[in-house]
Amino acid sequence: MAGLTPDQIAFFQENGYLLVGEVLTDEELEILRERAEWIASGEAAHIPRECLQVEPRIARGELTADNFILSLRKISHLAWHDDVMLAHACRPSIAEKIVSLLGHDVRLYQDQLFMKPPRVGSRQPYHQDQPLGFYIDPPDRMVTCWTALDDVTLENGCLRVIPGTHKSGVLPPEVIQEYEQKAQNGQLDGEVPLVMKAGECSLHHGHLLHSSHPNLSGKRRRGYATHYVSARCRYTGPGPRPSFPLVRGEAIPGCL
Repeated sequence: MAGLTPDQIAFFQENGYLLVGEVLTDEELEILRERAEWIASGEAAHIPRECLQVEPRIARGELTADNFILSLRKISHLAWHDDVMLAHACRPSIAEKIVSLLGHDVRLYQDQLFMKPPRVGSRQPYHQDQPLGFYIDPPDRMVTCWTALDDVTLENGCLRVIPGTHKSGVLPPEVIQEYEQKAQNGQLDGEVPLVMKAGECSLHHGHLLHSSHPNLSGKRRRGYATHYVSARCRYTGPGPRPSFPLVRGEAIPGCL
């Protein structure tokens, strides 16, 4: 499978994100959708219940959903428990693109299946991924692949990014809040929506500011985010080093 072209790499380095188009065949997409649906049903006994997160307003009793699946906000840490999801994270059509950005030795650090159900899917405020629990040194060696399981539109809450913000490193919380406030007030310049077809993916840097609007439409917006880091990073988190699956290359002594 091909990695990224020099032009694609240059665009990512300058802007902090990249739309790379189709990474799944129709058959691969259907397999991933079926697996996601089964896991989201709560009937997959090998997935710990604490991995499933209900939409906050539903959890508080402010809204209701038609069924349990449509009440979910996200499901986390799937590849550590499910072979189908791990196979997707290691899929050559994705992994070779990650290698183009992080180098030959790559590990999977975390994953999240965002459900964004119709009508009740909540807004994700502006944030940077890496500071939110990704304990790596150097901190900038992280890339997220966001794979669309459904068509992603303006109406159902596509990702939105602020190009170039990854260049500033980890931003203070008050700066991020300023971006979020401007976005909510409709005063944020330079925001780019990432509209995609099902089976396509986008890549973004761990320090890129990004968000998503609520899903006010009648259509679902599922997306599987797999977070990759260089296997040459050192783990700086609390407690013993967790297990991080090796996606490409080899384990490096003293590193992740």
